[in-house]
Amino acid sequence: MLKDRLGFHCHSLKHIEHGVLGNSLNRGEFFNFSPEDIAELKKELLKNGLFRSIHAPLVKLDWYPDPPTWSFLCDVDEDSRNRTFKMVTETLAHAEDIGAEYIIVHFPIPCTDFSGESEPKLESIAWKSCDQLAELSMKRNVSIHIEGLGNSPYLNNGFLIQALEQYPLRYCFDTGHMNLASHVNEFDLYEFAEEIAPFVGSMHLWNTRGAEDYLTFRHIAVHPSQDPEEGWADIKRLLEILQPTYPVIFESPASYPEALGNHDYQDGVKWVKEILETLS
Repeated sequence: MLKDRLGFHCHSLKHIEHGVLGNSLNRGEFFNFSPEDIAELKKELLKNGLFRSIHAPLVKLDWYPDPPTWSFLCDVDEDSRNRTFKMVTETLAHAEDIGAEYIIVHFPIPCTDFSGESEPKLESIAWKSCDQLAELSMKRNVSIHIEGLGNSPYLNNGFLIQALEQYPLRYCFDTGHMNLASHVNEFDLYEFAEEIAPFVGSMHLWNTRGAEDYLTFRHIAVHPSQDPEEGWADIKRLLEILQPTYPVIFESPASYPEALGNHDYQDGVKWVKEILETLS
């Protein structure tokens, strides 16, 4: 059912009520909860019978750099990479505990310490991280979906497709991050979507016109008023290209920026439902 595939990104208990249940959805993607809220989260999942996934990490970690969405899997420094793998390993254990279908891990991403390093060495490090992610996924029997972001060269230089062709990893297509990346890396967003489509296992829905929007508003809820001619990602076109039969997660606040029109974000949820219903 469509409502079982559609879900909301939740990083606190109130998001379950407002984002998931408030939009008559049956799925949540859970991220960075306070340790003291995990027991209550499990109760809510059971009570409401929600389908669930995790955006790593599930539990807020006092030893991991802030923001916790940052990943160091392309870094030269082995200790930094190991720190991220430790976080991913803990997240996989939580996925088993709460019955999550998959976890999201940011990769490939920009390297933070690439100065003076050769491209072959950097790419070798990225391949090694692929090996380790695949090994962890198979060992724990939990699917890992990799989400590329930023100005990583590995999004559109052939690396990503090669990796997905040979590893038991799926891609999380994030509409906002891919729109930003297409601007920075100068590739066609819709051609990219067509190429990556066979390997996509989940989607994140939010929007932006570019870096200035992102710095000011971060994740903006998708809405039918967003004109692609103004730089917004064409959400309808992306959904038509990707034809998702997998989880689609609204990854934005349950609100819309006042400076951009203060629209009702729920109109965007309804709009996406209508688009997906026509594709079924």
